[in-house]
Amino acid sequence: MTAHSIPSPAIPSPAIPSPDRLTVLLVDDSRPVRGVIRTLLNGIGFARVFEAADGDEALVLARTCRPDLALVDYDLGQATGLDLARRLRDPLQCARPDLPVFLLAADGFAHLVRGARAAGVSAVLPKPVNPRTLLAGLAASFSAPGLLPESTAMLDSATREG
Repeated sequence: MTAHSIPSPAIPSPAIPSPDRLTVLLVDDSRPVRGVIRTLLNGIGFARVFEAADGDEALVLARTCRPDLALVDYDLGQATGLDLARRLRDPLQCARPDLPVFLLAADGFAHLVRGARAAGVSAVLPKPVNPRTLLAGLAASFSAPGLLPESTAMLDSATREG
């Protein structure tokens, strides 16, 4: 299964909040990339999007804006999105073990599989972000918190191909 073949979920549903009621934390060290992703998010109904350029800024925002979802680029310059996912779940730093973290990777992500699972990443999504894939991941995340079955299939497929 490729990321682009996941069908769009029926949003909203009783278990899945409408995107306009969710808060998203968007973390990418590139301002232009954040702008493109913000535009995509706004276009599919996400009105509350907070942006951070690095892990430290993201942690401050996560504590104050209490996001429902974090979209985190893998390459954050001096750190990785995996490092940030771990920090978001650390009780001494942020204590958000339930926060769905979607890791965004520009290149193939076969090398991210083990680390993504260990860091508690909910899904690994390719860049550019596909709105249907994002919504499908969000739906799966709210219905079954933790590592998404679709993501597991994508990660396993990447491992075989890589």
